[in-house]
Amino acid sequence: MNSKTFPRYGAGSGWNALLPRRAPHEQLPKERRYDAIVVGAGYTGLAVARRFAELMPAQQILVIEASEIGEGSSARNSGFLSPSIIEPRPNAYGSAEDDALRKMRIVLAGLDWLRTVVKEHKINCDWDEKSPRITAAATLRGERVLRSYRVSLEKRNLKAIEHEAEGLKGLIGTGYYRYGCETLTRAFIQPAALIRGLADTLPSNVTVLERAAVEAVDGAGPFKVRTRRGDFVADKVFIANNAHARALGFLTDRMIIVYTYGALTRELDNHELNRLGSLPAWGVLPASRMGTTMRKVQRRFLIRSSYSYEKEKNLDTVRTVLTGLFQRRYPAMRSYDLEHVWGGVTAITVNGGMYFGELRPGLYASVACQGAGVLRGSIHGKLLAEMACGCQSPLLTDRLKLSGPDWIPPEPFRGIGALAKMGLEHWRAGREC
Repeated sequence: MNSKTFPRYGAGSGWNALLPRRAPHEQLPKERRYDAIVVGAGYTGLAVARRFAELMPAQQILVIEASEIGEGSSARNSGFLSPSIIEPRPNAYGSAEDDALRKMRIVLAGLDWLRTVVKEHKINCDWDEKSPRITAAATLRGERVLRSYRVSLEKRNLKAIEHEAEGLKGLIGTGYYRYGCETLTRAFIQPAALIRGLADTLPSNVTVLERAAVEAVDGAGPFKVRTRRGDFVADKVFIANNAHARALGFLTDRMIIVYTYGALTRELDNHELNRLGSLPAWGVLPASRMGTTMRKVQRRFLIRSSYSYEKEKNLDTVRTVLTGLFQRRYPAMRSYDLEHVWGGVTAITVNGGMYFGELRPGLYASVACQGAGVLRGSIHGKLLAEMACGCQSPLLTDRLKLSGPDWIPPEPFRGIGALAKMGLEHWRAGREC
């Protein structure tokens, strides 16, 4: 199997480890001919399959996943559903503000649709829209950014609450931060439980095949989708495996892989939980994207930080780094034992643009989630299925007016540039890390 087709992680998802064991769908289906094939069973791929199956109930859809659902990148994030805007830019369709408004409408539609799916199918993923989601600044520079960010949110009719240092300390139990901005449109989830629930509640005309990495997509409709375990044929193919689309020869000069790292403590006793503030659950995002994310959740503490380019770091080194960041923020804890430490990949583009559309007739793709794949992946998958079925909507029009990813130079220039930019952003982040 091509080792670049999907990542081989050094440890399982900590979120998945908290759930009962699940038997993956490994048995090869008898059918080899489908109306549509979806490559990748993350948020985007499952949304494509769900919506396509709803719109075309007489057609058969196959979803092929390289690893197993609950262990892929979709189950390795921090579980924040944050309707944020990624790098608004002017383009041929309007100003940066027009771009921001389109992106906001799209991501809010993603939150609404995902909430509806979870509710209708009774997916037990700890959906939580009550606990505070705070972006916190530990530096003066970060505070200035967040105060400006709060103004921009309110300008777009998204409510936000300010937290000065003392009030923030009471909520989250640490005086490390000087300012916080709490957005009131948000949700938290258990990401492994959500992705497993989405897979388990697909329509009956969808077949899922796990542990069968796609190695090539050939032809021009019908397409042949080749795996080490057998070949499949379909009239339409959807590429939804994020940066690993590069291994199939798609968009090789548009995105890079960045690994990020997370950890969960063991369950904490009441004394330790009280050191993490007065609330039973909360989430904190950093003022800098190179900073540290934290959650108090399920009587545990989650910490997420550190980055690497294209290759996973040694997880013992990651454990040491994350433990140090935990200690820096909560110096009075009795223990800093991290029960689960893991890495996960995301796809990053140079301009923040995601690819969405038809690569060639019958071959569709939505990739490059920018580390915000739960909401964006879900709504982009839904819209991509609607596009392939000939459905039109104002939201799809909005999506088609967004810019795609810019060209990235080949190696070694690509790696030199990426590492330099990551190093500069880490230095600028300072105490936000």
